[in-house]
Amino acid sequence: MFKRLLGVISLLALLLLAACGSGDAKKSDNETSAPKIEDESSEKVDTESKGVEENDAEEAEEKEPVSATNDKMLNTYLEEETGGDIEIVFTNNESAMKHNYKEDVSIEINKYQIVHVTNMNESAKSSFEDADEGYVMTYQMTIHNNSDEDVYYTGGMTFLTDDGNDYIMKRTHFVDRDEWLKDYDAEGHSQFSKGKAVTGLVAFMITNEQFEKMHTPILKIDKFFLEDDTSKTFGEEAVFTIPMNEASMDKAASVANLYPDKMVTDTIADKEIFYAEENIDETKEIDGVKITLNGVQYANITPTDAHKERFKNFGDGPLVALTTKTTIQNGSEFPIPKFFMETRLHIDDNRGTMLSQGMLEPTPRGNIEPGDSAEIYHVYLFREDEFQIYKKLDFQVGPFKDEDVKPLFKEKTVTFTLPKQ
Repeated sequence: MFKRLLGVISLLALLLLAACGSGDAKKSDNETSAPKIEDESSEKVDTESKGVEENDAEEAEEKEPVSATNDKMLNTYLEEETGGDIEIVFTNNESAMKHNYKEDVSIEINKYQIVHVTNMNESAKSSFEDADEGYVMTYQMTIHNNSDEDVYYTGGMTFLTDDGNDYIMKRTHFVDRDEWLKDYDAEGHSQFSKGKAVTGLVAFMITNEQFEKMHTPILKIDKFFLEDDTSKTFGEEAVFTIPMNEASMDKAASVANLYPDKMVTDTIADKEIFYAEENIDETKEIDGVKITLNGVQYANITPTDAHKERFKNFGDGPLVALTTKTTIQNGSEFPIPKFFMETRLHIDDNRGTMLSQGMLEPTPRGNIEPGDSAEIYHVYLFREDEFQIYKKLDFQVGPFKDEDVKPLFKEKTVTFTLPKQ
């Protein structure tokens, strides 16, 4: 009897265990068919893991030394060359500075960077005029030659302090040879192959004293030429205003809008426009030659320290400069030398006549050949007190002359009445 009872109990225990096992299996099946729950659990784990990775990355970034502008070194070779400590002062990664020498040949400054060099090797000090520290500006430039012929560029450029007193020195050895602005596939050092874009670095040394007076200096880059012949230049030199810090970005933008007379390109004077009409685009014609008055700019000017003496004949009072922009399209059969082109300004009909200030105008070189056109700038200078009296200004272009200074087109001229505030 006891054995039979024990057997029943054992059977019941087995049935109970089987039922429990069946319930566990059913529960497992339900979990497998509920991806939403598993996904949420899995998503939570992934999110937490991702958060840990992001935190680690943020901590790594916080630990990594960064400059005031939070930028990487553009010219990594500089530390090796000088053996010094390099501190990034200012970086402009989107300079948007481009110049077309002609439609299919251009240069572009992609970015530039200014660094402070201290604690350098003794041998490096000679590159900084024997000073213990100094600054270096490095820019990355691309030459785009999309034309069907090779062009040539010798690397000529001028970099001036704001006051025009100091030329900033280019230091070729501050850049690794592999990063020079050079077409390494071309035969000549100054040759840039057709249908090709070449990018490289150029560096300048700036002393502490120069850096203190540099806010929006001017960088000029020479013309290119053809057939390895420097007499066969084309286009106009490039002129860029370089902001040296965030504070000077706005000023540089305003300077970039100024007509490129020598007051701007040679830092002869600071200009502040008080009135301008830049979309006049009025055209008149002389025997197939179309003369278009594109626009005028009036500016208060202040001569820079290096050029004050050149303005002494105008006295000590404030000065006003008028710069005109014209386009000459030569539809005649005669070359028109730019150098012998005459212009005059007639004041209030019969009050008087003024000649332009050649020392403030871009140097006129070459001819405007038949079928070609050229932009021409002329500058007229006034004492401010006298300028306020004048009511009417008429701008005369012509007569044109040939290379022997003989009049062309029967000495004809055209006249435009200039807008005045």
